[in-house]
Amino acid sequence: MSFVRRMVGCLGLRSTTVTRNLSITGRLPCDTLSKTVGNHFSAKLQPGPQLQFVRYATKKAASSRTNDYNSKGKRLGLKKAEGSEVKTGQIIFRQRGTKWFPGENASIGRDHTIFAREPGFVRYYRDPFHPERRLIGVAMFPDMRLPTSHWQPRVRRFGRLPISDPVQAAKEKARISRKEYYGWLRKDELKAQRIAANQKPAPQPEE
Repeated sequence: MSFVRRMVGCLGLRSTTVTRNLSITGRLPCDTLSKTVGNHFSAKLQPGPQLQFVRYATKKAASSRTNDYNSKGKRLGLKKAEGSEVKTGQIIFRQRGTKWFPGENASIGRDHTIFAREPGFVRYYRDPFHPERRLIGVAMFPDMRLPTSHWQPRVRRFGRLPISDPVQAAKEKARISRKEYYGWLRKDELKAQRIAANQKPAPQPEE
């Protein structure tokens, strides 16, 4: 009996399977034991639902490097401080979203970048008409404060300066435009007179 159990344990068989097919009284012949083992494995190989073992790859597959590195900083934030002098087109503030809004003499780009539209001095301020907004503007003069009164006209720069040199002043006074130099204005006047002469007078209503 102990010999049968040892053989069953080595072969991984159930003792009930062996005892059902064999007489365990006395010594077991070798051919009888081999026949029992063969019957057991033949029953296991019969068609039916069976387990399938799949061998998976032991090497990690290559993937994209989306999260393997950090991107470069975008250099957002303040570029010109309060009172800094700026020129036309210079960037004042870089941001994502409109945390700051453009004020007087300033504008906002497609990527929410605020830049100067006029040369002047940077001002960070709030407007009573927009209490929830923080504004960035450009003042024309160093002592000018923003915002200006809502009912007053905006301060504008026309690009005109007084000429102290008399020679340059006389030259500027005698300067003529390009159209005047080439006689284009005179041609336009003659053309307008010719068109007016060819037009027929409107018929007068009969009395």
